[in-house]
Amino acid sequence: MKIRKQRYLGIIMAAAISMAGCANTTGSESPIGNEITDDGDVEIIGTGSLVAGFAIEENDSKDSGKRATYPYVVRTKYTVWYLAADDIELMGEEAFFAGLEEVLGMVDQDFADARKALEDYISEEVQPVEIYTDFCNKAEASAYAGAYCHPVSHFIKLFGDWKQAEFSLLHEYVHYLTFVYTKVHPDSYFCSEGIAEYISMLVCENRMCKKSNYGAPEEYLEDLKNSDFWDAEENVIKLKNIYHYNGLCYANGAFIGQEYQNIKTSWDTRTDDMQQYMHADDCSYIEAGCITEYLVETYGIDTVMDNLDKDLMTMSKTVYGKEFSEIYKDFTVWINETYESYAKGSSDTGN
Repeated sequence: MKIRKQRYLGIIMAAAISMAGCANTTGSESPIGNEITDDGDVEIIGTGSLVAGFAIEENDSKDSGKRATYPYVVRTKYTVWYLAADDIELMGEEAFFAGLEEVLGMVDQDFADARKALEDYISEEVQPVEIYTDFCNKAEASAYAGAYCHPVSHFIKLFGDWKQAEFSLLHEYVHYLTFVYTKVHPDSYFCSEGIAEYISMLVCENRMCKKSNYGAPEEYLEDLKNSDFWDAEENVIKLKNIYHYNGLCYANGAFIGQEYQNIKTSWDTRTDDMQQYMHADDCSYIEAGCITEYLVETYGIDTVMDNLDKDLMTMSKTVYGKEFSEIYKDFTVWINETYESYAKGSSDTGN
């Protein structure tokens, strides 16, 4: 799941909580859940109309409840969108379809990037992912998440609004790819979230997340525009730069004594002991992404991908030759050196 709540360190950077995809969500929830409505009728621009060049279709599902809740469908190369009648009514037709058009203009490019990044590890035939809107936030997970990819049924559900969707979608798509199409599937919170964060935030361009300016609230954007975290040419945030800075803050103990959300979506308070003897499950999503990047650069992507199904706490000594707390200390040195290279201008942080 991609976390809805966010926190900011200072006034020039998006901080603590980034994105979360809960690999271990349990239950057998269908995309519909308890969202069936009696009518589901909404006046829209009409089936057969185009949004970003894609046709709006009537939902021809044999399931009458699904047809009522999601009466409209849009198909792209890599996605099948189910559009909720309640969401269109909530946002208004114009705003709903304007947001959808913006996302559709980027989603296939971003998803193609993720497939390219994982091409040596995923099946050749990847089916389009089903994506359901739930901007009315009827699903239980919407209380703490901005989106999720269900680990059993493998659909993606979006909560909040279109900006949250832009912030969340690529992360969730990486979950979809690794849940279904990699030879080795993630089987722990850290491996699931780490690879999703790494691919979506540190490997891919992630046009959608950049368009949302990393989910930064409007009141922070002017300060960001006057900082080194802003790409004036593209008029967007420098995504990888700010992401690494967030990782640096965690690694250097900036969150000791503060509440944060860990990769199990639990709220916790970071302590000195936790920082010194880190447990993989105590990491934030940003830490998981940055540590995964460190492991890839130090031990190779094959090693990371071949061990996605193992618990990092129990296998780190065998695979990496060190306990996880030692890996975390090495990662701290690495992230400081990585960010120092940004500060000196010796790395291209164009994203």
